[in-house]
Amino acid sequence: MQMLILILAGLAVGGTVVLAILGGKRWLLEKFERDKAWMQVTALRFNPEPINAQTYTLWYYGGFLALLLLLLWMIPNIFIAVAFWVICLFVPKIYVEWAWKRRRMKIDAQLAVTISTMCNNIRAGLTLVQSIQRLSESAPDPIRCEFKVMSNQYAYGADLDAVIQNAKERLALPNFNLFATALLLNREMGGNVADTLSRISRSLDKMREMKLTVEAHTSEGRTNIKVLLLAPVVLLLTLSLADSKGVILLFTTSQGIAILLIAAALAGFGVYLAGRITKSDV
Repeated sequence: MQMLILILAGLAVGGTVVLAILGGKRWLLEKFERDKAWMQVTALRFNPEPINAQTYTLWYYGGFLALLLLLLWMIPNIFIAVAFWVICLFVPKIYVEWAWKRRRMKIDAQLAVTISTMCNNIRAGLTLVQSIQRLSESAPDPIRCEFKVMSNQYAYGADLDAVIQNAKERLALPNFNLFATALLLNREMGGNVADTLSRISRSLDKMREMKLTVEAHTSEGRTNIKVLLLAPVVLLLTLSLADSKGVILLFTTSQGIAILLIAAALAGFGVYLAGRITKSDV
């Protein structure tokens, strides 16, 4: 009887392990596919040429595995090493999103001139596809990369409407959405695309001038926000020179910590309100 119980317990444990392995395998495969898709999308953001996403993803995993081994070798405490490694896992995606945001801002600033150039190319006799190909070679970076992606997708057999829609979804910029929607409507309903692009280019120029004007008028407010953030720190440092024991009480007593939390909350609320007031949405 005891032997039968041991056999059943062993089977139960073995079955649990097998199910855990199968579940983990499925999760790892799904995770790999998500990371591979992210790698493909990220590559297109900064490089118009297609890449082997699977190879890059494996190198990505290998790099983090090497980082884990390095941290375990350098840091005596295994829990601190693993915790630091887990934090590092989020760094690439955070950096990519930050770099992509800055790149999109540059593309948005170049859009009006680029549309004007496309308008001139079409009036010179080029088709829309030829104009896109011309911009993929002569436009300044980083907007040149976006037109290169569009040109490559069309060359690989994608429909032009799909190419424009993909660029619209990839950039997600209001001004580019206006430009892409105008192209799609023109292809569907017809009309003089050069005149449409010329009007859009002039509108974007005026909107950019308005935005620069608003930013100039609100520059003093943004400076005040920085002063609002730095003033408490400078005041605290100054007080620490005059009465260091009193300042230490702020960090060592419950009343002092409460005062610091209230001050931080009020400063944060003030910065939020000032930011909302000086925000230049045009």
